[in-house]
Amino acid sequence: MRHPFVLPTSRAGWGLLAAFVGLVLAGTWPVIGLFNRAALMFGLPLMIVWSYVIIFACVAVMLIGNRIVEGDGHE
Repeated sequence: MRHPFVLPTSRAGWGLLAAFVGLVLAGTWPVIGLFNRAALMFGLPLMIVWSYVIIFACVAVMLIGNRIVEGDGHE
């Protein structure tokens, strides 16, 4: 029987998968609840700062993933 998912085959691939799963978990309610309070950071509500952190972390992980795929030689 074949797996319904495509699994990583390298250490870098597993690290990238862990980074994506970590980002998804960072955007779920238990973690968001830690940042959902009336506090300012850099003149912005803490919740907005956390949202920006998640967005920029997603971009960084995608850039790293693109570099890994480019260096792998697969299309």
